[in-house]
Amino acid sequence: MDADMVEAHHATLKTFASQHDIAAILVEGVPRAFCAGGDIKSIREYALQQPYREDPPINHPVARVFQTEYNQVCDVARCPVPYISICTGIWMGFGVGNSAHGDVRVITEDTLFAMPENSIGLFPDVGFAHIGATMPGAIGLYLGLTGKRLSSPEDLMYTGLGTHHVRVEQLPSLRDALVREPQERHSDKAKTLRQLDGILEKFQEPGLAKPQLAKLQPLIDSCFMPALHHRDRGRTAPQALDDIALDLLTIAQTNERPEAKQFAVETLESLQKLCPMSMAVTLCHFAAVYHAVRKGTGPLAEIEGVMEQEYALAVRQCGRGDFAEGVRAVVVDKDRNPKWNPENLSDIQENDLDAMFAPMPPGKGLRLDFLDPL
Repeated sequence: MDADMVEAHHATLKTFASQHDIAAILVEGVPRAFCAGGDIKSIREYALQQPYREDPPINHPVARVFQTEYNQVCDVARCPVPYISICTGIWMGFGVGNSAHGDVRVITEDTLFAMPENSIGLFPDVGFAHIGATMPGAIGLYLGLTGKRLSSPEDLMYTGLGTHHVRVEQLPSLRDALVREPQERHSDKAKTLRQLDGILEKFQEPGLAKPQLAKLQPLIDSCFMPALHHRDRGRTAPQALDDIALDLLTIAQTNERPEAKQFAVETLESLQKLCPMSMAVTLCHFAAVYHAVRKGTGPLAEIEGVMEQEYALAVRQCGRGDFAEGVRAVVVDKDRNPKWNPENLSDIQENDLDAMFAPMPPGKGLRLDFLDPL
C-alpha cells in the first residue's frame, strides 16, 4: 500500500468500528482484499525523491506512510469491537500489522507468514516485537532477525500468530456465518467475542501435529535467548549477533543430529545475507520490548509506546542508504546483491546505533489518532 491507500484504509476502519452494526470487522489476506505489506518500492521512491538527513516533518511522504500505518496498528489493537482477520495466502509486513494485533487470527493450510524486513535494510516493524515478546522462549527474536517463513498451521498456532485453524474450502462458509448469524453487540467486547468463538469453533480444524518449532525450541533458545539479555551480559548488539553466529556454527560443526545441523546451517546462511545495521536495530528493539512486556512496565509494554519507538526507527532507516539499496536488490533490479553500509557488524558505531533510538524532536514524532470508543 502507498501513502494514499494506507490513509484511505485507516479512515475506513475508523468509520466501520464506530458506526457499523455488525459485531466484528473482517479483514482478509492476499489475494482477496489487501496486499502482503506496504509498497516498499513507493516508499523507496519517496525517500530518493525527497532525501533527508535529519528527521523528516510529518507531511513528508515517507512519514505519512508510517504515521498512518502505525496509527492503524494501534487501532487494530484497541478496536472497540471484535477484530477478526482471515490470514490466508501471503502474510507479511504491514499485512501482519493489519491483523496480528486483533482478537482473532484465522490461518489456513495456505498461510505463508514472514517478517523479512532485515533483507531490505528496514527492520521487522508494525509492532511485531510486541507480539514476539509473548511467543515461547526466544522464538520472537529468531523470527524477527532471520525473516524465517512459517507455512505450517502447527507452527503458526504454536507461536500464537494464529488463534484458529480453518481449511481454505471452509472460509466462504465461515465468512457467511460470521456475518449473517445474528450477534448481540455488547459494550463489553469479551461478551461479543464469546458469541463469535462459538461460531469459529464449528469450523476449527482438529488434530494438529507437533509443531516443528516446538522441536527446535531448545536450539533456538540456546542460540538466541542470550542475545535478548545482551546488555546485562555486557555485550553490544553487534557482539551479541556475532555470538549467535558462533553458536550456530558450533552446532553445525559438532551436533550429530541431522535436524540440528540443518537448523544451524540454514539459520546461519540466512543471517549472513541480511543488513548489519538492520539486525543490530532489530536486536536492540526486540530485547527492549521483550523485557518491558515480560515485566509489564514501561512505555514499551504497551503497543502505543512500541509504535512511537518504531516510528523513529522506521523513518530513520528509510533515510539511510541501506533501505533504498535493499529494495533495489530485492524488488527493483532483483540481483539479490545489496551493498550494505556498514558492510559488517564490526563496523557499526555504537553512537550511530544509539542515535537510531533517540527520542524524536518535538512535532516530528508519531501522532496517535485513536478510534472512538463505543
